[in-house]
Amino acid sequence: MEKMERRTINLEELRVNNLKQEENEVKIIEGHAAIFDKWSEELGLLVPFKEKVSKGAFKESIEKDDIRALFNHDVNFVLGRNKSGTLFFRRR
Repeated sequence: MEKMERRTINLEELRVNNLKQEENEVKIIEGHAAIFDKWSEELGLLVPFKEKVSKGAFKESIEKDDIRALFNHDVNFVLGRNKSGTLFFRRR
């Protein structure tokens, strides 16, 4: 039997804001998907490890791929997509 490893990350900061857009109210979720040049907490259940994400690690993917923000990693619950203009990235 193959074991699937599941990982979660602690978001350093996550904010949900309401934005009035014409007659509709839109929710904006804002936070850090990755913190650069900082060691993670211990990850991995079968083989413990830590990782550090370098600046620029996502550059090519952000430019080329259709990136989706998913609720609970479920492809049926898309929160936003960069190619549709509902998901944005900003490097700090």
